[in-house]
Amino acid sequence: MSTVNIILNHGVLVINGELTRYSVAEFKPSEYVNWFAHSAVKVDLSLVSKVDTAGLAWLFYLLEQADNYNCQLNFCKIPEKLTKLISLSGVDGLLPMTCE
Repeated sequence: MSTVNIILNHGVLVINGELTRYSVAEFKPSEYVNWFAHSAVKVDLSLVSKVDTAGLAWLFYLLEQADNYNCQLNFCKIPEKLTKLISLSGVDGLLPMTCE
């Protein structure tokens, strides 16, 4: 069983753990309200230990949900394994990323 923890701290959403088809199914829509209470949120992915295509799709879903709350998302600290998956999936440039 995969686990993922998400903590919002001063406008930074830190994702820690595995973004897989098992873990992303655990999120409830009510959590998005709290995550996107700011007008802009950075999503720190540096602690993501594993990601699959469902996890990548969930990041796009997260982007859509943020837009529903008028919140601008930027993804930062992208792990190499996620960068490779983005490239292999042909979605380069579709996730707003900031370099740090």
